[in-house]
Amino acid sequence: MDTTTDLVELFALQPRVSLEDYASPAAFAARHRALAAKVDALRARDASGQPRSPALVVWPESVGAPLLFLDHVPRVRRSTSLQGALKRVVRAEAWGVWKAWGDFRPPSLTECLYAARAPLVHRALWDTFSGIARDFGLWVVAGSALLPAGRRGEGSPHFEPFSARTYNTSYTFSPEGNRVATARKANLVPSWENGLHLSPGRPEDLPVLQTPFGKLATLIGYDGFAQPHTRDEPWFVPCAQYLDAMRVDILAHPDIHTGPGAPPPQGEVRPDAERWQQEGLPAQLRTLQNVRYVVSAQQVGSLFGDTFTATSHILERTASGDVRVLAQAQTTQEEDVVHATVPIPEQGTP
Repeated sequence: MDTTTDLVELFALQPRVSLEDYASPAAFAARHRALAAKVDALRARDASGQPRSPALVVWPESVGAPLLFLDHVPRVRRSTSLQGALKRVVRAEAWGVWKAWGDFRPPSLTECLYAARAPLVHRALWDTFSGIARDFGLWVVAGSALLPAGRRGEGSPHFEPFSARTYNTSYTFSPEGNRVATARKANLVPSWENGLHLSPGRPEDLPVLQTPFGKLATLIGYDGFAQPHTRDEPWFVPCAQYLDAMRVDILAHPDIHTGPGAPPPQGEVRPDAERWQQEGLPAQLRTLQNVRYVVSAQQVGSLFGDTFTATSHILERTASGDVRVLAQAQTTQEEDVVHATVPIPEQGTP
């Protein structure tokens, strides 16, 4: 797409989650193409109707995680926890789980399920977000899903798991529909993601992508915090500082937050909204040297006993070093599309 401009349009989506969106790959694609159409309607256009500027759209964390339940929505609808829903699907997919155990011998049946369902999850993500990126001419950060590493490399819509080690994984697609980056969450939320038998990524699993609007990188959820929240996280990585040293201009931040309406189980630790302001990207951004913008996407609604209550927002580090909220969702209850048009960062500014 020929967009000769010194501006970029940033979008942080705030979809309302529903289990019915995961009934089939077609239902998932239709749901997110409808959101992309809302983005498309907001874009600035020239006299010929073409977009004036490139656009980056960020979906929230874990938007692809329930793709594990494709074709099993009636079976898991009454589950009150994600772990409980996974157990139901493990039983239903016994043959695939058994085959994955024979191939990889992981320490848990949950990891066998991830490996068994990975080709289906990957294909649904690829078809949906590659198609959205291509058809709407967008740079897309496709939230995240629970996926092992693949044998076929970065460029294929087909997927074969390399092992059963599973990561909270985010794909980025170019306006041509190509997957151009894969980020894996480095810092897992204690007891929650560990309980899902996920593996942490490494700092080098946070790629820096050169785009027409500067260097882009993705931080997933807890990776947006400056320090660990427990004493039992000796390998915690301050990922924003790591990427700032790589001279990143824009941070995409797919995230989810469970609010007061759904307290975590006893003993579980989850970052809260107040801590996010004190230790997350809003606080860190003013101390960074290169990152200019943060595009943080959340989701709302309820799923498996969790209620998601946080607002999507777009932040800027100003020339004076302050942090300014450029745009923010109006409520923590309703679906929204958060939008800001900003100057393309010049290296070393502000």
